[in-house]
Amino acid sequence: MPTIDLFELRNTFAMHDVLTCFNGPFSHGLIEEFGVAVRRHLEQRAAEHSALLDVFAVYVELAQNVRNYVTMKGFTPGQPHNPDCAIITILWDGERFAVAAGNVVAHADATGLEARISELNALDKDDLRVRFKKQLRAPRPADSLGAGLGLLDIARRAGAPMTVTRTPLAADWEFFSILVRI
Repeated sequence: MPTIDLFELRNTFAMHDVLTCFNGPFSHGLIEEFGVAVRRHLEQRAAEHSALLDVFAVYVELAQNVRNYVTMKGFTPGQPHNPDCAIITILWDGERFAVAAGNVVAHADATGLEARISELNALDKDDLRVRFKKQLRAPRPADSLGAGLGLLDIARRAGAPMTVTRTPLAADWEFFSILVRI
């Protein structure tokens, strides 16, 4: 049975100033419980209230996006590459807080998501605000899991362009990661 060197993992977290990390399947209850822990952890670090709210909001949105994607695709435990599992971290990059999340996605979905993120990265804060308000008033498609505001809200809260990393796993699958600096 393979073992894990927890000391090495701890040192990796310390080297990258990872404040908290969760790896595994996401559920609504887990997102809430982990969110409570995240909020307390940030409060202990004496984070500014506005930064705390932005970090928490981005964490919740990214975690819900992962959960919704897994639900929409009907992933179940035991499938290749564990598509029902994801990772989410909150870290300090030396200047600001950042939230990173990653999960297994279909290649076609990753391509579309990366294009949407690139589009949002190209907008300034005023354009993001206008687009957010427009989307808020738009009718929701019947089969939608949300109002389409999540990535817009994340982009509005980001203090720098969102970063995407795509790691191929198999012909139709990849690990999609997003990093949001607050």
